[in-house]
Amino acid sequence: MPWSMRWPISACGMSTCRSRPKSCGASSAPPRPEESAMALALLDKPEAGIWRISLNQPERRNPIGQAVREAVTPLWLEALAEDGCRAIVLTGAGGTFCAGGDIATMGRTEPAAARKRMKKGHHFTRLLYESEKPVVAAVEGHAVGAGAGLALLCDTVVMGQGAKFGIPFFKLGLVPDFGLLYTLPRRIGSGPAKQLLLHGRMIGADEALALGVVDRVVPDDQVQAAALEEARSLAQHPPFAMAVAKRLIDTMPGSLDQALEMEANAQAMCFAGPDVEEGVAAFKEKRKPRFK
Repeated sequence: MPWSMRWPISACGMSTCRSRPKSCGASSAPPRPEESAMALALLDKPEAGIWRISLNQPERRNPIGQAVREAVTPLWLEALAEDGCRAIVLTGAGGTFCAGGDIATMGRTEPAAARKRMKKGHHFTRLLYESEKPVVAAVEGHAVGAGAGLALLCDTVVMGQGAKFGIPFFKLGLVPDFGLLYTLPRRIGSGPAKQLLLHGRMIGADEALALGVVDRVVPDDQVQAAALEEARSLAQHPPFAMAVAKRLIDTMPGSLDQALEMEANAQAMCFAGPDVEEGVAAFKEKRKPRFK
């Protein structure tokens, strides 16, 4: 049964994507851009249980506009619905994660139209952030503006040593979007987040790691392999319990009483499923659990 039917995770329905390549190879590298020059997003399955979705406009450093969101969405929904997918890696083709929003589509807009456009984009933001399956961002090159927001919608962020992270929205006369005003303070605290958001300066991988913006820094040529390693580790865990834990972390209220009530309800659901039985049996038998 799809996890979205077992736990109330919101998902958005958008237009289906055109045909796309599906591969299952041993290489840690994402598919080459020339393999599907017309597709704005690529899907491959580098190993069992792990699906990788790549933004595919490397010549433009992978901007994230409405057309790209509409290309990624059906791939993402397919991954969420497929029980064989246990973890998702999000990356960009050609050595750049995402250089930001598609400025070519921007310009002065009437407030009502701008709000409608933002609301449409919010469906995509929620889809990624509320994913019941663990998501690893493999950040090479740049994660700037909306690209930074895209990375922080993921559960784990792996960054290349030479990559850059920045939130320069003010240079365009805009406020940070793509959920950054929510995700960044939750990751690093309001004080450091305010400094990054207000100054809009670029930071390197070491500073990003020290601040807690990213979770792991590796040499540039090891980003994809490291992201797969993280995804492989996450894919070993019981999917239902992980989905519930992710949702509780993301929606945990301020009141301890409310948090404990949500915790009790969620744990009761986990105890009613088969994963606990398998986990306890594996512990007693001193073996790795085989969650399904």
